[in-house]
Amino acid sequence: SSVTQSIQHYPSPAASELSEAASRKFGLQPDHFLFTNGATEAFYLIAHLFSEKSAAIVAPTFSEYEDSCKIHGLDYHLVNKAKLKPNDYQLVFICNPNNPDGNIITTQELTQLIKSAPLTTFVIDEAYIEFTNQIKSTVPLIHQFDNLIVVRSLTKTFAIPGIRLGYIVSSSNIIGRLLSKKMPWSVNTLAIQAGLQLFEYYDHWLFNVEDLLEETSRFIQELSAISWLEVKSSYTSYFLAELKKGTASNLKCYLATQHGILIRDATNFKHLQGEYIRLATQDLEANAALINGLKQWK
Repeated sequence: SSVTQSIQHYPSPAASELSEAASRKFGLQPDHFLFTNGATEAFYLIAHLFSEKSAAIVAPTFSEYEDSCKIHGLDYHLVNKAKLKPNDYQLVFICNPNNPDGNIITTQELTQLIKSAPLTTFVIDEAYIEFTNQIKSTVPLIHQFDNLIVVRSLTKTFAIPGIRLGYIVSSSNIIGRLLSKKMPWSVNTLAIQAGLQLFEYYDHWLFNVEDLLEETSRFIQELSAISWLEVKSSYTSYFLAELKKGTASNLKCYLATQHGILIRDATNFKHLQGEYIRLATQDLEANAALINGLKQWK
């Protein structure tokens, strides 16, 4: 088969055919893209490029920014968005929409922020950008700013995390510097083939965000009827819920063992105080099963 034939050869060292495909989708030159082994490799590469520098991470958020900063010796600080002074740092990590709470920063607000600190490089993680209808991608701002790095994920959007395929969009100068730190062949042949297919049928295979968010508001309404659960507002199909009784770890264990349902215990997100779980809208059957399980928890 063609798969067997393709895996008998090395992939292209920097998955450059994917940069070509992405350039057609976004209307940018191929040298504005760099494909990585999941978005995670992108964060480690960026931290490598800025090793020993100072970084701010807008928290509570995804832990991989912090882990990559730790490994590459950055002097990093977790800061609340309201208290962020970007000029104090050489690198700023912002997840938009944010994981775990589904909050957003508008393009206008981001533009102001990037403008206000021309010597600071901003890393905008857009892994969940397609799970909201409130903001558009900051990729078009690449033309305007030399201090912007956008990280995106194909595997989140199309729910194929086992493939590990992310990408960086930035100025050709930053992409070139990142390439000089990058291990060759980190994106394997199967991931490249999957990526080429995804870019070819992108809009056709992409879920309808309006339908997803409509389903989310129904789901949240049912969850809100559970007296001991306080659902926090979100602009996406995932959101935090605070437990008014018991602990998140006990609830997670109960749902896993008694109902075969896995939820995210969100208590290990730094700068998030309280007993929180993160939930996401699934299909009708899965949503109903979760609500049933929650109602039965004593």
